Amino acid sequence: MKDRILVHICCGVDAVYSLRKIKELYPDAEIKGYFYDPNIHPEEEYELRWLETKRVCDDLGIECIKGEYQLDLWLNKTKGLENEPERGERCSVCHDLRLEKTSQLAKKIGFNKITTVLMMSPKKDFDVLKSIGEKLANKYGLEFLAIDFRKGGGVEKMNKLSKEMELYHQNYCGCVFALFQQRKGEYIPELTVFGRGRPAGSREELLFIKKIRLYAENLGLNCKEEEFQFIGWKILSSSLKINKEPVFHNVLYGSGSINGLLRVRVKEIIKKDNLTIFKLNKGNAEIWGLDTELKEISLKNPRFLTSPIFIVGREITEILYSNPKIEMQLKTEFNPLTKSRNLIIGSENAENIISFHSDTLLDGSEGVSEEEIKKAILDNREDIKGGKTAVVIFGAKHIGSIGEKVFKENQNSLPSAIS
Repeated sequence: MKDRILVHICCGVDAVYSLRKIKELYPDAEIKGYFYDPNIHPEEEYELRWLETKRVCDDLGIECIKGEYQLDLWLNKTKGLENEPERGERCSVCHDLRLEKTSQLAKKIGFNKITTVLMMSPKKDFDVLKSIGEKLANKYGLEFLAIDFRKGGGVEKMNKLSKEMELYHQNYCGCVFALFQQRKGEYIPELTVFGRGRPAGSREELLFIKKIRLYAENLGLNCKEEEFQFIGWKILSSSLKINKEPVFHNVLYGSGSINGLLRVRVKEIIKKDNLTIFKLNKGNAEIWGLDTELKEISLKNPRFLTSPIFIVGREITEILYSNPKIEMQLKTEFNPLTKSRNLIIGSENAENIISFHSDTLLDGSEGVSEEEIKKAILDNREDIKGGKTAVVIFGAKHIGSIGEKVFKENQNSLPSAIS
């Protein structure tokens, strides 16, 4: 009987070497992947790991089944184990759930062997996985393959392949309880979700890029990601009152914090394009009054000054001309380790560059659709293959076209700061 092996897969990174090893050990077997990770939160993270898993499987010609996202089931199974340490009882329950689902699917589709790429990870207990896997395989009349993928420099090979494929490398297992223990009450950016938006440096922006890459690679096109680091920014809290009344407002990206409560008046008024700049008499603060309803503003160039700048709609703009009493509070945070990336489909030296951008404003506006980019790729497929045309998706456009600047700079022999 021909071996038919169903491989449980948790992520692309753990799968990239493990699947190759399984193919090497069982060259005549039918191999199929099963991506199932109900412990991962939020769902955007689940989708991102699925995309990278699919990229790895597609590259190896292995079909992969996407499991249902069942966070509620996992939460019920781990109830009462929230404070267990990593590698403790909660992890065992998690492994048990994933491998039982794998066993059930294997039985249903007529496979006789199962295994899991979790045995690739140095953070997982190999003996615990082996015990759970063998118990469940026996329950369903299957054989569990306990393969130590770490042997013979497996981890190093995994890291090398992961780097070559430019895979997304997650920094937590997916479990919120483990993440809470690691961060000990700190703000956890991994759990932030932006809904319709794809802000620069967010998981949503990365997910968008990875979807486009998977599509292009499945058309046989070469892709390259150009990662770059920039100073990220977020608002912790803000308040704007005019004549003691709170008003709706936005804060311009890159605004620094205000120390305490700032009470100010308008010092100078400058009319510029479709907004009015109200310079205030303290704290280097400004209010930008729009001639339209309140909306976010996209930056044409990165900010190098961190003056606090509030944005208001036209109804508040009119009030500011009367020089009212203004109270402002603002707490923000900068992160110099924020990352975005450009996606280059085809040759970066192509004579014809079709460009798009991956990020949006926070509310999801001023973005490009996935369908629009896919159409451009498909319409120019042959020219991209021939090296005449490239499609480039630039990251971090709305905070100063950073991706485009990085791309142009990288095409030169020296950084622009050096002459």
